[in-house]
Amino acid sequence: MAENRRVRMTKRIMKDALLELMEEKPFEKIRVTDVCAAAEVNRSTFYAHYSDTRGLLTEIEDELIERSPGVQAGEEYDETAFLGDLEQYFEFIKHNARVFRILLIQRGSDEFNRRLIDAVMRRYRPGPARAAERYAYAFCVCGVIGILKDWLDEGFPVSSAEFAALVLRLCARAAGSC
Repeated sequence: MAENRRVRMTKRIMKDALLELMEEKPFEKIRVTDVCAAAEVNRSTFYAHYSDTRGLLTEIEDELIERSPGVQAGEEYDETAFLGDLEQYFEFIKHNARVFRILLIQRGSDEFNRRLIDAVMRRYRPGPARAAERYAYAFCVCGVIGILKDWLDEGFPVSSAEFAALVLRLCARAAGSC
């Protein structure tokens, strides 16, 4: 069912309210009542769209992952454009720093980390690989998520282009060691 503008706006207000609350306290302590009060909506409005706060958070995460730029699943991997793709991806993260900071650092969700890693693996895995190559690639992606958290937490001390080049160097070095 297509959402009209009013529904999209109401959902956006509830998403913003949840993110604000997550900046103040752990997600597990946030109740539907808290979101409704912060968003200034009735509980019936909340329940018309979500079954619980987990459903609201999942939609925020889904939208973030779906909107992220880069090679789409199933597209041919182009190594020559990979640096540009990485830079574009890191710019997206920079542009959405608040949400990434909340989900990756403040919340520290292993579930979101896993979903982000899976999304990156689907998008950037260079074709079918042997098990050892797949594990090396997973190692690099997990390492990138780790330094990405530092980059976010430190307020982006290097540009997206410099960060992308660093990631490529580190991953090439790691892959060469396998």
